[in-house]
Amino acid sequence: MKKIGIFGGTFNPIHNGHLNMAENIGINLNLDFILVIPASVPPHKAWFNITDDKHRYEMCRLACEGNPLFKVSDIELKREGRSYTIDTLNEISSNYKDSGLYLIMGSDSFMSVNRWVGFKEIIKLTTLCTTSRDISESEHLYKMNKMLQDMGANTKICETPILPISSTVIRKNIYNGLEINSMVSEKVANYIKRNKLFI
Repeated sequence: MKKIGIFGGTFNPIHNGHLNMAENIGINLNLDFILVIPASVPPHKAWFNITDDKHRYEMCRLACEGNPLFKVSDIELKREGRSYTIDTLNEISSNYKDSGLYLIMGSDSFMSVNRWVGFKEIIKLTTLCTTSRDISESEHLYKMNKMLQDMGANTKICETPILPISSTVIRKNIYNGLEINSMVSEKVANYIKRNKLFI
């Protein structure tokens, strides 16, 4: 049975912190591959001015290029209207029958996943995977982990190094003419510059 990671996000833009976390979790859990899925209209960010889908998809493709662990998917970009994780999981589950699904998320999402639309269905379809951003949040994270398990969820907390990088900081740096080369891949940095994004 294949073990498939699912890593969704706005990726506005995708950065080294995203890829570092996903790759480390993928290796830790011995996943066959990870689907990197840029979101079309994230329900919790519908008000936010998000870069065009085509640019975020292309940045994901460039960032993942050459790494066999990652496969970039436009499954959510092709869907009309608001896109929820449960919709994506149902579609992937149908496309990859008899596979184990592992939903990779940041610790902030892990702490609130029980409030997501379709949560009861989500935990039937996938294992929830995360890692701690720093030692100060570990206690709260493990408490949440216990609560989710008591609710019937399969969970994995992987102890992996985290790169403290933020898409918000990257956008601010670009706007202020500061460097971003340490935060995104060279291909992504060049793409952003070439297409005059986030200025």
